[in-house]
Amino acid sequence: MTPRNSLTASELADLHCELARRLAEVGLASQPPIAARILDLTKDPTTGLNEYAKVIRHDPALSGRLIRLANSAFFAQRKPVTNVDRACVLLGLDRLRSVALGFYLSRGAATEADQRLSREVWSQSLYRACLAAEIARSQAPTLVSEAFVIGLMLDAGIPLTHALLGGPFKSVYRRGLPPMKMHHAELAELPYTHVDVVGVLTRRWRFPDLLSKPIEWHHTPPGAGGRQDPVHALHRIAYYVGSIVLCADGAPAQRAPMAAAAEAHLGLDAGRLAAMVAQATGEYSAVVELFSEVADALEASRLASAVHQQLVDVLDEQMASEIADATRPRPQQFRLGGLTITLRPDSDGLGTAYTYDSSGEPLSTYRFIFASETVESLREALGLESDARDDADAISEYLTKLAA
Repeated sequence: MTPRNSLTASELADLHCELARRLAEVGLASQPPIAARILDLTKDPTTGLNEYAKVIRHDPALSGRLIRLANSAFFAQRKPVTNVDRACVLLGLDRLRSVALGFYLSRGAATEADQRLSREVWSQSLYRACLAAEIARSQAPTLVSEAFVIGLMLDAGIPLTHALLGGPFKSVYRRGLPPMKMHHAELAELPYTHVDVVGVLTRRWRFPDLLSKPIEWHHTPPGAGGRQDPVHALHRIAYYVGSIVLCADGAPAQRAPMAAAAEAHLGLDAGRLAAMVAQATGEYSAVVELFSEVADALEASRLASAVHQQLVDVLDEQMASEIADATRPRPQQFRLGGLTITLRPDSDGLGTAYTYDSSGEPLSTYRFIFASETVESLREALGLESDARDDADAISEYLTKLAA
């Protein structure tokens, strides 16, 4: 086994290709508490996109997949999608519900040991995300959402590297070294590091550079000069939050961890840093408490079964909706009172009638109720006279379909 720090550039390129292949066979674990919360949301038909986004943003696995999907050619975005809120809006509520449930169902096969490691890493990643977002509020106010995603993803390679390498990685991880020293130990003793793995993962997910570069560089010290472009601003945040020592439950052991590094790379004195750490700790505690309460209501052993049943219900609901859409009358044009009119079904039993002149220019609109409208009442409302060429029978049949 050649240590990572002994590889040549070409060997490193080959390594990343091999990692990409192997990562296709290994799934980044998701947390049962978050899956339980998603399950809870899907049972409430009044739940909106914002509620889903607030939950999904705390799961690196699903966040990464949704950002990847939102950046796919299917959605044809001119600018890269770099945060979960925007990804959720693009996907839409129905697609989001089924994607989330299907994703969590597919994650249900992790071993108990994998789940323990994943849970520990998730707790720490969630704290790093909260702190990264808090620092970004003063360092890069327009990039708070991106900083959160980056903080959440910094250690996503740890459970994956454990799954790929097993014992050799576990022996390094269980030494309890500070993050930078652990990374150095990986470089010296392992064929690749968790940074290599998460770097390959972000490329597989087609993360834009704004997200992928700070994640890949989070154990590389920022260069002198303090470049102010967004990528390097996020790199400085990622380097700091990725270097601090956290307890197993996620929170930092110190009031102002690595104060010298925070001042050197972020320009934060100990007082400002302590205030940001306290604010991030409060947000982190609230999030963990929310998910713990939800998870307590659903035993882990029942989670996969419950998610499966809810996924079936959601897909059935979507299919029924698609069938209804397919059979619902479409907007249609008719002749009435010497003019062309378009009748369009809207929602809640309402429709709209549009009239156009001979050159196709719109003249007027009229909103009506399907069940009570007739050809005669349409003529009267639109101020039209009877004409021998009127499509009276066809209009009457169309209105009857709308009212059904």
